[in-house]
Amino acid sequence: MTDTTFPLPAAAGRGPGRFKGRFPWLMAPAVIFYLVFFGWPLVQMLWSSIWSDGFTLAGYTEFFSDPVYWWVLGYTMLIGVVTLVLTLAVGYPVAYWLVGLNKTWMVVLMAFVLIPFWSSGLVRTYAWLVILGRQGLVNTTLMRFELIDEPLPFLGTHTAVLVGLTYYLLPYMILCLFSVMNNIDRNLMLAARNLGASPIRAFFAIFVPLTKPGVFAGSFLVFMLAVGMYITPALLGGPDQTTLPLVIALQINEALDWTLAAALSMILLIVSVAIQVFANRYVDLDKMWGGAR
Repeated sequence: MTDTTFPLPAAAGRGPGRFKGRFPWLMAPAVIFYLVFFGWPLVQMLWSSIWSDGFTLAGYTEFFSDPVYWWVLGYTMLIGVVTLVLTLAVGYPVAYWLVGLNKTWMVVLMAFVLIPFWSSGLVRTYAWLVILGRQGLVNTTLMRFELIDEPLPFLGTHTAVLVGLTYYLLPYMILCLFSVMNNIDRNLMLAARNLGASPIRAFFAIFVPLTKPGVFAGSFLVFMLAVGMYITPALLGGPDQTTLPLVIALQINEALDWTLAAALSMILLIVSVAIQVFANRYVDLDKMWGGAR
């Protein structure tokens, strides 16, 4: 019989020298892409925040001296935390249920997660405009069953923004949890049951700790996307649901104050990086994202 096993080249193995000699060339397109389309605009934004007919810190001074901007930043962070909690509360049991299905039903039902994930965020948000509007599905149903006398003002509320963000970001949480849960050996649960543990105790003592990487990865991803989200708060929220990305867009499109907009963008970026550094101190992000084996 012909031996079809090909020896792996030494460079393909794991170790510090696995990319030696070819690493710069393989990474060159990605590095050039990020330098041109991310690095250069970032430098331009930093420059715009400190230069307007001369050096200025007016944008940063206005942010730190006006309590309104602090309130907006705090509300943006709060929206991110609440969205994280809601997506985790909904996504965890859904992912657990999907993992327990047979392969055929798992593939079929995963389509209900992946199709919204692949759909346009603008379309998904407009769908909630139709559902939560005065003549939308919810108000029409409630009035038809005579539970309310007139349409309820769902749009322009915190509830509408949170519902829209949770729906938009739920696939991210489910996919992170599913990828981790699907690789957990269920024999560990059976072993715990054989040793006398109840199903609930085996679940919380064995299964839940093993899903921590998925929980942390999903939570981190959802929070970062929620604090930077623009479309959903703009369409479903009102003046009381103003987030920092909305203020930045307002300064660019209507106030035409590019210096303040650039300063606010840099502050949002710095806060996001600070949260990532803080999370990396207590959570192994490299291992969480699969960087370490």
